[in-house]
Amino acid sequence: MSDFSPTPHILDSTILADIARGDADLIGFLQDFDRAGQALVIPSLTTAGALLDSRGLPDAQQLLAGLAAFERTTVAPLDGVHQAAKLADMIAITGLSPYDAHVAAIADVAVCPILTLNAAHWDAPSRALSQPLTIVEVAEPEE
Repeated sequence: MSDFSPTPHILDSTILADIARGDADLIGFLQDFDRAGQALVIPSLTTAGALLDSRGLPDAQQLLAGLAAFERTTVAPLDGVHQAAKLADMIAITGLSPYDAHVAAIADVAVCPILTLNAAHWDAPSRALSQPLTIVEVAEPEE
C-alpha cells in the first residue's frame, strides 16, 4: 500500500453554490473524487456564502452537509485572530468577497489548488498575490 496522498483541492463558492442548488452531475463528480482518494477542503465561510445564496432552497443545507460527510473531506474553520487577519489581508490585496477570500487564504497558506467552475474569476486575484494561486476549473464536457 502506498503512503501517497494527493494534494487537497479547495472548493470555491461556485462549486459550493452549485452543490447547494443540487447539481447532481457535480455531486457525482465530487463523489468520484472522494472514492479515488482525492482530499477536498470546504472553507466554512464559503459554505456560509453558498447557504446565503441558496436561501429558500429546501435541501441546500443537507446537500452541503452531505458533501462535508465525504470520507476525504475536511471543513476548514476560520480560527482565531491570526487567521482573521490573514483573511482581512487577502480581501484587501485581492478584492475578493470574504467568501472566496477564505478560499484564497487557505490555498495561499496550504499551497493547494482551488477547484472552481469559473477559472476567470480567479485571474486578477491570483495576479495580485506574490505567489499565484493554482486554479483547476471543472468544465462541462462538450456535447
